[in-house]
This record gives sequence, C-alpha cells and structure tokens, in this order.
Amino acid sequence: MVCNERGMALVSVMLMLTVLLILAHIFAEKVWQSTRQVAEASNRERVFWAAQAGVESARQWLSLSYANSGGWRTFLIADAPLAYPAEPAWVTEINGASVAIYLRDNPDGDDDVGVDNDLKVFVLARARGRQGTETMVESLCGLERPAEGGQERPVLAVTAAATRLSEQPVSSYVIVD
Repeated sequence: MVCNERGMALVSVMLMLTVLLILAHIFAEKVWQSTRQVAEASNRERVFWAAQAGVESARQWLSLSYANSGGWRTFLIADAPLAYPAEPAWVTEINGASVAIYLRDNPDGDDDVGVDNDLKVFVLARARGRQGTETMVESLCGLERPAEGGQERPVLAVTAAATRLSEQPVSSYVIVD
C-alpha cells in the first residue's frame, strides 16, 4: 500500500500551488485595474480643470481685447446663429491639455450674431488630454459697465436705436458671470 500513495503528496502540493497562483493573479489584476481607474479619474479631473481654466483665461482675454476686436466682432461668426463655429477662436495649452476656445453671441435681441450689444458672449472651452479624454465647459461671460458715482447702473435695455457698445470705451469694465 505504501507504493500507491507516493505521488499523492506531490499532486496535492501542485494543486495547492496552482490555487495560490490563481488567487495571486486575481489579486494582482484587481490592484492593476484599480490603479488604472484612479489614473483615468485623475486624468479626467485634470482635463476638466484645464477646461475651467480655459474659460477663465478667455474671460481675461475678452476683457482685454474688447476695444481692439471691435466689440468682439473679430471673434464672433455671423454665419452661425445660436451655434458655435467649426473653428475655435484660439487654442491654448493649460496644464498639458490642449484647450480650444469657441465664442458665440448670446441672444441679445439685436438679431445679429456677429455683433454684440449687451457685453455678453457664450464661451465654450474644449479641453483634450493626452489619453484622448475630452471635456467641454460652457459659460456666459461678459463685462459689466462700471457704476458711476458709486451707484449701480441699470441693466442695459436693447432697443433698435441703441448705440453699438463696441464704439464705446471699456477700459474700466469689470468681468462678470
């Protein structure tokens, strides 16, 4: 009887090693998968904040370039009513992500999407990360006329006889949402 049981120890050790290796492989795969998910979430968050920063940089650029762009006329496309143009107004790099900035006029009552008359435009920032992640953030941005004598200025009324804001100086305007 001793001869028949000689190989059982080897077989049982091999089975236990196989089960342990399978468990180790499953555990390693779960750790690798979790690490990948955390890295992808971190990349998505980085791209999202790059898009947010793109909107903020666009606000600054719009406030500085209002007079030089003819009231944003050089940025606004008249062929795209209530839609963003196919080409971005400009592209910038923020934190390793390419951020394209698109602009369009808000429906301000003048029926001309190529001309702004209420100091507000829609800004769309589309950020693309290195791994193909893409995020878009849209914001209605504009300038607010400064108050005269410390009093609040009433909201601009849009009329057919309203003067074009692009013809007025905006050196002391304030960025608002």
